[in-house]
Amino acid sequence: AMFDVVGLRNNAEEDAAFLDTKLAELDQELRKISGSRKKAYEAACKLNPEYVQGRKFRLAYLRSRQFNPNKAAAMIIRHFHMKQKVFANYPSEFYGREVKFTDLSTDAQELYERGIVQMSPSTDAAGRSVVFFFSGYEVSTSVEDKKQAVWYSMTCRSRNENAQRFGEVAVVYYGERHHKFNMEIAIFLQKVRHAFPVDLQALHFCGGTNSSRFYVAAQKLFMDTFTRFRLQEHSGTYEEINFALQTFGINTDDSPMKPDGTLDNTFYNKWLDAQKQYEENNFNSQVTILVPQRFDVLFGKSKQCTQHPGTLRCQLLVEMHWKDYEGKSRFERGLIAEKIVNIVHESEGRFLKWEGNSTSGGWTEVDDMAAHQKVTHFFRTMRAREQKNEKQPPAPKRGIGNANESGTIDLILPLATEVTDTSVFTKRMRAPGMDESPET
Repeated sequence: AMFDVVGLRNNAEEDAAFLDTKLAELDQELRKISGSRKKAYEAACKLNPEYVQGRKFRLAYLRSRQFNPNKAAAMIIRHFHMKQKVFANYPSEFYGREVKFTDLSTDAQELYERGIVQMSPSTDAAGRSVVFFFSGYEVSTSVEDKKQAVWYSMTCRSRNENAQRFGEVAVVYYGERHHKFNMEIAIFLQKVRHAFPVDLQALHFCGGTNSSRFYVAAQKLFMDTFTRFRLQEHSGTYEEINFALQTFGINTDDSPMKPDGTLDNTFYNKWLDAQKQYEENNFNSQVTILVPQRFDVLFGKSKQCTQHPGTLRCQLLVEMHWKDYEGKSRFERGLIAEKIVNIVHESEGRFLKWEGNSTSGGWTEVDDMAAHQKVTHFFRTMRAREQKNEKQPPAPKRGIGNANESGTIDLILPLATEVTDTSVFTKRMRAPGMDESPET
């Protein structure tokens, strides 16, 4: 469980033959399942087989279950069974497609637009998607409306292929603005998580008040063992909580939570508009890239770009090929740069450049030539760093050295020190914590 919390879990390598095999196994597992819970799935297959039996839909569930066809099949059945219950009064045609924002009730739309569930514009240090939850900011709505809003949130997040592959990290903020604890919603939250292809890797509960501790304790009662082992609790001031999250690789600079307890919905509004645009185009166009994936290489000099896992990985690949690159002909250097570009693409990474200003726009994938130039730029940067290191002489040792085998420390004087007593060079000092040797 701790490996999942810090992002050290291994993921299966995907190639065409492997995916075809797993899809065939999933189809067999779905055929084996019988009973009343399968009726909703069978009805959806008749309504829209291209969606329900489509490669994209089924791959999402396989990825989230580590390509275990048995678990993926059970999750698909559970998805349509729960969907029929959450949207019980909707026409039958509705169950054979994704839920749209316009499908929600008016109150559910208002609840969701408040931004109580928001995606982070950046991943964590392990390249996983980060989602923020804010308890107590919701408006007073019925349980049915809250369930619809939760369902739509899971629908949007499951569209993210990065979340399918590597899972999701959830950060829950508990403040003073709590409403009454709702047991039905707490149970629903645990069940709906197993109906979507988004694997919860880690869960962080943040709050420093007595009331927040009560809600955390109440939520634990409805958690399964899997989730409880991945739970981390953080309390204290705004700065202390941010520091605790940063130790787990979460970029708190991108958190919508402000020091005064209010929410900054700038990015969220842009992200929600992109989801609506995707839905208006009948799910055919690509969602505007607002959250880069794990292995994406980002153009730019900001911290988000330079510290993104995909950018750091590309720089590591450059370092690994440095000896083969330096000193070669221009043609040979071009082949090495092309090799690195192919490695990034083979791992489902993209070379992305931001188009637009800070309030509008999104990431756009560049062509192969621009990607090639980005890699050669990394090589030039490394060459400049190597040349700078060669010009600088090694810094002289200063201060106190390390303890030697006998447990003593040699006093090393700074070079500028004027020595008048040569006995200082033979002077010894006991290392801290060492007991004096018994006299012989």
